[in-house]
Amino acid sequence: MQSVFPYLVASSQRNDLQVVRDSSPELWRQVRRYNQPVQLALAAAEGVIAHASDPSAAAVISLAPCQPGSADLYRWGHVVTAGMASGTLGNLRMNPTQTLHAVDNLALSAFAIAHNNRSYCLGLGGAAGQAWCGLEAVCERLAYGTEEEALLIAGDQDAAEDGAPALGVALLFSIRAKPYRPLGRTVRIKEISRSRERAARVSPHAAKGLAAFRAAIAERPAGVFSYAVPPEHTDGFSGVTVTLEIM
Repeated sequence: MQSVFPYLVASSQRNDLQVVRDSSPELWRQVRRYNQPVQLALAAAEGVIAHASDPSAAAVISLAPCQPGSADLYRWGHVVTAGMASGTLGNLRMNPTQTLHAVDNLALSAFAIAHNNRSYCLGLGGAAGQAWCGLEAVCERLAYGTEEEALLIAGDQDAAEDGAPALGVALLFSIRAKPYRPLGRTVRIKEISRSRERAARVSPHAAKGLAAFRAAIAERPAGVFSYAVPPEHTDGFSGVTVTLEIM
C-alpha cells in the first residue's frame, strides 16, 4: 500500500436548523425526524457532496456524537428514572421515531441510503478526539486505492436538552488535486503525527475540533502549515499535529 496524501476539496458547517428548514425544504423533509446532531451533520454533508465526482462511490466516515439523543428522549429518560424512584414506572409510551435518536451511526446510514452509497463506510465516535482518528482513516482508506474520494462528517450538541447549541461539519477529500474553494488553492494533507501528551481538559464534542481545523485553514496563506490541535480537541492523552501543504 503506497502513501497517499489526500486533498481537501470542500468543507461545510451548519449550526442553525431554521436555516436548513427555510433554505432546503426537501432536505428538511428527509432529516426532520432525526436528532439535532444528525440533522446538522447531514445538512453539512449536503453542502459539500455536490463537489464529489460520484457521491455513491465515495468512502464515508462518520463521527457519532458525544452527546447523543434528543430533548424528547432526554425527557422520556427522566420519566423512567422518576418512576423508578417512586416505585412505579408510569407512562412509558414513546413516539417510535424517538428510538432513532439513540442510534450512534444514524448519520452514516442515512447518508448512504440517500445517496445510494455502497462503498466503504466507517462509524467512529462517542469519545473525545475521534475527529483525528477519522482524518487518519480518510488517509488510510484512500491509500488502498479502492475509492478516489472520502467524506468525513460529524455532528454533536452541547447537551441533549431543548435549546442546546449543536453543530454539524463535513469535509470532502480527494486523491486528485482540486482547489479548495474558500481559498482557491489546493490544500493537501502531508502528515498526521501524534505524541504522548496529557491534556488538563478536553471537550468531548465530535464536531468542534473539525470546525476549528476548518477555521484555521481558512486563514492560512500558501505554504506548509502545521496545525497543532488544541488540547481540548484531543482525546486527552495524545497530542496531534496535522501538517498541510497549501499551494
